[in-house]
Amino acid sequence: MAMIRWQPRGAMSPRGSFHEMDQFRQEMNSLMDWAFGRGWGDGLLESSWVPPVDVVQEADKFRVHVDLPGVKRDEIEITVHGDTLTIKGEKKRENVSKEEDTYRSERYYGSFSRSMTLPAAVDANRIEAGYKDGVLEIVIPKSEEAKPKQIKIQG
Repeated sequence: MAMIRWQPRGAMSPRGSFHEMDQFRQEMNSLMDWAFGRGWGDGLLESSWVPPVDVVQEADKFRVHVDLPGVKRDEIEITVHGDTLTIKGEKKRENVSKEEDTYRSERYYGSFSRSMTLPAAVDANRIEAGYKDGVLEIVIPKSEEAKPKQIKIQG
């Protein structure tokens, strides 16, 4: 493992500073590999992970998209309790034979849970969910009171 020494230098070109930053990143990766085993994430992040979520508001509904690659449909649980939408599940690690040895592992495995507060003006009884190509889509209709209304001007 190489030691990093800070030596102040005169004015550097942007290319030189980027090169030093990349070298520093590589040194940190080596340090993490040495300290924690064969990959920075090995064992540290396996117990839980947080899938990315997008929430899009439309005129009459909200759409929630959750990236869950490798998670089976029957391993996903969606619940609504009061004004909280919760998505839970587990991404299981594939079986690795005893002859194989992981060289690098960056994919996340384990249980996950995401909760978000729903706006008060949604119809929780009409929420629908679909799952295709590793993306969970939840459609949350707005209540009639929350939908925009056009008002005609009289006169």
